[in-house]
Formats: sequence, C-alpha cells, structure tokens
Amino acid sequence: MSEKKINKSRRNFLFGAVRRVKNEKLDEPTASTAEAIDTIKEANALYVDQKWEEARDKYKECIDCDKNDADIRYRCGVCLYKVGKYRQAKLEFERTLRINREYKDALLYLGLTMVRLERPEKAAALWKQYFNPQAVVVQRELNLQIGMMEEGIMDSPGLIAQAVEGAILEAGDGVG
Repeated sequence: MSEKKINKSRRNFLFGAVRRVKNEKLDEPTASTAEAIDTIKEANALYVDQKWEEARDKYKECIDCDKNDADIRYRCGVCLYKVGKYRQAKLEFERTLRINREYKDALLYLGLTMVRLERPEKAAALWKQYFNPQAVVVQRELNLQIGMMEEGIMDSPGLIAQAVEGAILEAGDGVG
C-alpha cells in the first residue's frame, strides 16, 4: 500500500479561513501520512482506557510521522506525567506550547509538572495564563493555589498537585 502524503500546513492554510467563517473546529485528526491516522486512533483508545505507557508508545510513533502536532505532543506529555516521568512530560508540554502558544491544557499540565518537580513558583506563572470557562472547578482551584502562593501560604508540592489533579478529575470533559 502506498503512503499518501498530506500537506497539513497547506491544507489548514487554505481551509482555515473557511473554518473561521463557519466557526468550525477540526474534528478529525490530521497526520502526515494516512498510516498515522490508525496509530492515532489506537493511541487515543489507550489514552481513554488510561493505559498510559502503551498510549505513550503509540503517540511516540505518531510524533515520528509529524513532529509539529500539538495534540499528539500534549497527550504524550499527559501520559508521561501520569507515569511519573515529569522531566520528559515537561519537555512535551513545552514543545506543545512552542507549536501552539495558546494550548490552555498544556499550560495547566506544565504547571502541574513544575509543582511535581518542586518548582511551584513557576507553576503559578503558568497557571495565571490558563483560562478555561468550561472547567470552573479547575479554574477555582488554580486561583486558590496561586493566591496562597502569592501570600506565602503554600502547601507541600505533593498536596498542591493532588488538589489540582482532583479538580481536573472533577471537571471531567472540561479539561483535555
């Protein structure tokens, strides 16, 4: 089977104006090769099933096909975060933000990663940039943690991370 190359950047440029006018978002994953779409579907299924190591491996395969896919990098970062590989997760979230500076959930998880790396002061700066009106519980928890940090009343990094992770779980679909 021959691989059909899709020029994602050109296609997005051409159809971007139409999507903006229609206020549409890209629903289907796009990839550099048709073959990667099946891998993305497998990775997403593993991600939903919370099989973090297996999902991370599949996302790495996808990254080999398209290094500039912010969604794949973000999900790979979440997988790394969930298995406790915080330094690697930090790199993936930073790469996600280099591709898309306004990827709000990458800001959220990069902040969490900084807390886990015992640098909560960096988390506060990241969380100040996060805004998601669909995740009110998360927003409230972040505001509380930022306020406490600014007042010098700070819990241990582990407790801060647990509080924010709890808010993310409570928010459910509001957070990627």
